[in-house]
Amino acid sequence: MKRTVLIVSGHVRKPASSIDHMGAQSYAGIFEYEFNDAIVRYFENKSHQVTGIRYDVVQTSRNIGLRERVEYANRIMPDIYLEIHHDAAQTEDIEIAKQGGDNSPLWKDMSGFSVHYSENNPFPVKSKVFAEYFADEMLNDGFNPNLYHADVEKMMCIDRYRGIYNRITPWGLYVLSNVKSPAVVIECGTIVNPYEEKLLLQENNRLKIVKAINRTLVKFFVK
Repeated sequence: MKRTVLIVSGHVRKPASSIDHMGAQSYAGIFEYEFNDAIVRYFENKSHQVTGIRYDVVQTSRNIGLRERVEYANRIMPDIYLEIHHDAAQTEDIEIAKQGGDNSPLWKDMSGFSVHYSENNPFPVKSKVFAEYFADEMLNDGFNPNLYHADVEKMMCIDRYRGIYNRITPWGLYVLSNVKSPAVVIECGTIVNPYEEKLLLQENNRLKIVKAINRTLVKFFVK
């Protein structure tokens, strides 16, 4: 029997409510959903699918809002739910870094990937296992963890080496808490950082992330 992964592109193209939006804007002004879609659409191509895994892919063109995402996931009950995002930072920190120019040392603080699960999810152990596997794959590929949320926003980082966060109150995420399957939110990198944005626009780096997700799925489903 095939295992199912639901891979959702974070945010929407046309916000229909106050809780749904197009995500952050990159240093160059590109909306986050465009970066998210660029990763997610690979999984619609059979050449980027692993045999034995069924991929249910949701791009932002479907304009599925936050609550609709949860309702859809709980209707199809995937073996794991993955939501793809690209990260930002507090507006005031971004502005201070911009004042220092492209060479500001503050950009280093606002960089890297992170992986988010929640103890409020019905399957926190499985979700955490996936997060750990994926973080290890990213580290092996030369990506660095984002510790900005922990050091500046005081978010609960349960593994600084891997950049893994437990999203419980007051940092809870609606999707992670309400999807009735193991669930993980992946922040592929930090697009407000001018250097990292350029890297995340390159196809070879996007493919590294796609392959890291697939390798993680294989490990996760075999376990």
